[in-house]
Amino acid sequence: MSSSIPTIRELFEAAIALDAPARAEFLEQHCPDPERRAQVEALIAADEDAGEPLQTGAIDRMASAMGPTRLRPSLPAGSRVGPFELQEVIGEGGSSTVFHAVREVEGVTQHVALKLMRCSLYSPDAQRAFRREQHALIQLRHPNIARMIEGGVNESGLPYIALELVVGSTITDYVRTHQLGLRRRLHLFSVVCLAVEAAHRALIVHRDLKPSNVLVTEDGEVKLLDFGIAKLLAEDGEGSHTQMPAFTPAYAAPEQQSGGPTTTATDVYALGVLLGEIVTGERVNDGSGRTPSSRISAPSGSARPVALHHVTRKQVRGDLDAIILKALEADPLRRYASAGRLAEDIERLLCSQPVSAQPPSRWYRAHKFMLRHKGGVATTVAFLLAILAALGLALWQARLAREQTVLAEQASSRAKTTLAFIVNVLQTASADLPKDQRPTPEALVREAAKNARDDPELDPLVRAQLFTTLAEIARSNGENRQAELLIDEAIEGLHEQGSSPSSPEWIAALVSKGNLLHDTDRTAEADQLMLGLLPALEGVDTEGAVSALMLYSATRAYAEDTDRAVEFGTRALQKAQRVFGVDSLNAVYTAMYVGLLANKLKHYVEGESILSDVVARWRRLGLPRNEVLARCLFHLAKARHKIGKAAGVETLYREGIALMRSVGDESFYKISMGLRGLADFQIDMEKFAEAKAVLDEAGKISGKVGEDSSEVALTRLLQARWHEERNEWAEAERTYRSAHAALAKNADQGATDAEFSRVKLDWSRALIELGRLDEATTLLAHSKIALGESSGSNDIASPDFHCISGELDMANNRFESAVANLDRGLDLFAKLDVAVPSSEVRCRRSRVNALLALNRAHDARLEAAKAFTRQQEASPQAKGKLAGLLALRARAEQADADPSAAAASIEQARLLAAPVELLSTADRTTLEL
Repeated sequence: MSSSIPTIRELFEAAIALDAPARAEFLEQHCPDPERRAQVEALIAADEDAGEPLQTGAIDRMASAMGPTRLRPSLPAGSRVGPFELQEVIGEGGSSTVFHAVREVEGVTQHVALKLMRCSLYSPDAQRAFRREQHALIQLRHPNIARMIEGGVNESGLPYIALELVVGSTITDYVRTHQLGLRRRLHLFSVVCLAVEAAHRALIVHRDLKPSNVLVTEDGEVKLLDFGIAKLLAEDGEGSHTQMPAFTPAYAAPEQQSGGPTTTATDVYALGVLLGEIVTGERVNDGSGRTPSSRISAPSGSARPVALHHVTRKQVRGDLDAIILKALEADPLRRYASAGRLAEDIERLLCSQPVSAQPPSRWYRAHKFMLRHKGGVATTVAFLLAILAALGLALWQARLAREQTVLAEQASSRAKTTLAFIVNVLQTASADLPKDQRPTPEALVREAAKNARDDPELDPLVRAQLFTTLAEIARSNGENRQAELLIDEAIEGLHEQGSSPSSPEWIAALVSKGNLLHDTDRTAEADQLMLGLLPALEGVDTEGAVSALMLYSATRAYAEDTDRAVEFGTRALQKAQRVFGVDSLNAVYTAMYVGLLANKLKHYVEGESILSDVVARWRRLGLPRNEVLARCLFHLAKARHKIGKAAGVETLYREGIALMRSVGDESFYKISMGLRGLADFQIDMEKFAEAKAVLDEAGKISGKVGEDSSEVALTRLLQARWHEERNEWAEAERTYRSAHAALAKNADQGATDAEFSRVKLDWSRALIELGRLDEATTLLAHSKIALGESSGSNDIASPDFHCISGELDMANNRFESAVANLDRGLDLFAKLDVAVPSSEVRCRRSRVNALLALNRAHDARLEAAKAFTRQQEASPQAKGKLAGLLALRARAEQADADPSAAAASIEQARLLAAPVELLSTADRTTLEL
C-alpha cells in the first residue's frame, strides 16, 4: 500500500487477504471515513458472493468505488456491433458487458453471447495484439469449451468477442439444485479439468476460472466460458487501462495476486478452489489451514452455498482432502503438473485406486488393492464401540473357558475390570458437556493410555489388551507413531506375562503390529512377522487368526507370490467359516474378498469356486441387492468365461449391470466395467451385433470421464478386438493405436499396466496382417523388454508374444523360426493354470500355415485337427471360427493328398452356414464362398 492516502482499491486488496476479525481491525485503523469504509465493505461482500455474474449496474458501482475509469453506458437493444445486432444484456463483468446478440448467416439466425469490452484499443499495435490473441482462441476447439466465434474492434475502438451462447447454471448451482452425490460432482469436475488441459495443450491459459465461467446445461453438459479472455482484457489500450483486475481475487493463485507470472499452474490453483467449493460448499483458500473435510458438519439450519446432505466428512477425508490441498499449494511447483494430472487423480479416486497426492506407501496401495479399510474414529460413540472390542475379547475368553472354572473366573474378572475401565474413561466424554468441550478421539486415546499405565491395580493382561485396542484406534486416526508405541507396550506386556503364541491376545497384538508395518511402508517386515506367526495359527480358530492369514495373503500378493497369496487367502476363508459360521456376514464378505483376490491374480478356477458359493449364499440369506453383489456377479461371470464355463455367463453380466444401474449414475465406471465384460464374452460367442451395442454404451459411459481416460482406453481395446475378429484389420489397427495412446497417458496406474502391455501385442498382430512389418517388429521389441520371460505366470502375454513373433517370422518367410516360436508359445500355454482357448487356437492355426509352408503336410493336418477340436470344446457356438478351422484343415488334407477328406471338411464347414464376413480370404476361397 502506498504511503499516501490509500485508494478504495488498495484498501480492498489489503483487507480481503485478512480473516474477518483482523479485517475489521484493519479497516478501523486505516479507513476511519464511514463512507469510504462502506464502499470497501461493499466490495468485500461482492467478492464473497458466489452468485456471479453481477446484476446489471452493480459492476458500475463497484468500478466507481475502485477508481476512475472510462465506463460507457450499455448500448440499447437493436444497436449493432460488427455484424451482430444486440438483443439484451445478459450479464456484466469487471471489464465487459455481455449481450445476447444475433446475426444472419446464409439465411440462418445465429445466436451468440457478445462480450463488449469497456477498455478501448486505439493504437494499431494494441489492435494487432488483440487480433493475434483472438485468432488463437478461435482455433481452440473442445466440446466442453464455449467456442469463440468471432472477434473484432468496432468503429469506436471497443473490442468485442462473440462466443457460443450457453444456457445453463453455474456448476455450484447445478450440483446444489440437482442434489448430486459426491461421485457425480467429481465426475463433472473431471470434465472441467480435461477441458482446461485441452486448452493448455493449445498454449492457452484461462486466468479467471470461477463458478460463473463453468456452466452446466440441463442435459448435464459442462461448458467453460471466457477461455483466454483474461489475457485479452489484460492488454492495455492507448490512453486507457483496465481498472479491474483481469481475474477474480477469490479464485486467483498467490502468484497471480502478487503480479507474478501466469502459467498453467495458475489455472490448477483456481481448479483447486473450485473443487473445494463444489465439495464443501465454501471456498477453502481462506488461509485458515483447515482441511476441506473439516468444513463439512452435520446438517443445520444455517444456509450454505451448496447443499451438502449428499456429501459426508468421511467421503472427503483422506484422498480428496489431499487432492484439493495439493492443487492449492502456494508454490506453483508443488501443485499438480497439469490440469490433466488433477483429472487423473480424480479418476483414480473414483475407481478406488491410489492417488498421487497421497504419500506412495505400499500399505496405502495395499489398502486400495485389497479394499481393506477401517473407518477413522470421528466421534466419542465410535471410540466407545472400538474400546468395547477389548471387552468382547474378554467375554469370549470367559465363554471359551466355561468348562474350566478357574480360567472362567479369571476371564470374567478381566471382563468386569475392562468394563469398569471403559466407563471411567468415557465419563470424561459425557454427553452433558458442551460440544466444544468434549474430548476428541485422539485425546481420549492419550487419556486412556495414561490411565492404563498409571493404574497399579489393573490386570496386566487387561492392560495389554487395552493397549492393542488403543493402538488400532490411533492408527485409524493416522497417529502411527502413537500407535506403534502402544502396540509395542502391549507386546512387551504380553511377553512379560508369558502369553502363549497361540493365545487370542498375542495373535491380535501381532496382527495389529503387522498392519502398522504396512501402514508405515515396511511390508517386508510385516510379511516376516506373519510368517513367524503361522505355526501358532494351526488349530486356532479365532477372529485374530483369520486376520493374520488375510494379512499374510496380502503381503504375499505384493511380493508377487501369487500361489501362496491365493493359498493363504483360501485358508483364511476356511477359518472364517469355522469362526463366524458359514452363513455369517463376516464369512460371506471374507469369501468375497478372497474370490476377488483370486481373480485379480488370474487364479480363475479358485475365484469361480469361491464366488459361486458367495453369490449362492448371498441369495439364500436374502442379503441386500447392492453394488457389492453386482461386483461379485461381474467377477463370477469373468471367472466362468475364462475357464470355459459359458453357460450362464451372459445372464450373470446382465443381472449385475441391471443391479449396478439401480444403484444410480454415481457408479457409472462400474457399469462400464460390467458392459466390457459382457462384450468380451459376446465377441467370443460371435454375437457381434449385440457386442457392438454393448460397446457403444460402454464407450458413451466411459467417455464421461474424459477422452484420454483409462476407462475409454479399455473400451477401445475391446472395440479393436471386435474389428479384428471380423477381419477388419485396418479399423482394428487404428483403434489399437488410439487405445495405446490413451493407455500411455495412464501407464503409471496399476489397473492398466497389464492392458498397456497387452495392447502392444494385439496392435503388432494387426500391423502384421496389414503388411507393415517394420512397425510390427519395433512394437514387438518393445513388448519383449516390458514382458521379459515369465513362463510360470498365469498371464497369457508371454505365450502370446511367442505366437505373434512366429506370425511375424512367417510374414518374413522365416518358417523354421516361426515354428520354433509357435512351439514355444504352445508350451507356455500348456503351463497356464487356466486354458485360454482363443489364444491357443490362433497359435495352432498359425502353426498349421507354417508347417504347410515347410511342406510338412501330414504334421499340418494333425495340428489342424487339434485346433478344430480345441475350438469345438471351448466354444461350439462360434461358427465363424469353426468354419475357418475346417477350411484350414481341408487345405492341409489337400496338401496331404487326401481329397476325399478335404471334401468332407469343406462340406462340414458349409453346413455351419457361418457369416461370410467372418472368414478370411483364404477360407472363402477354399469353401468357394
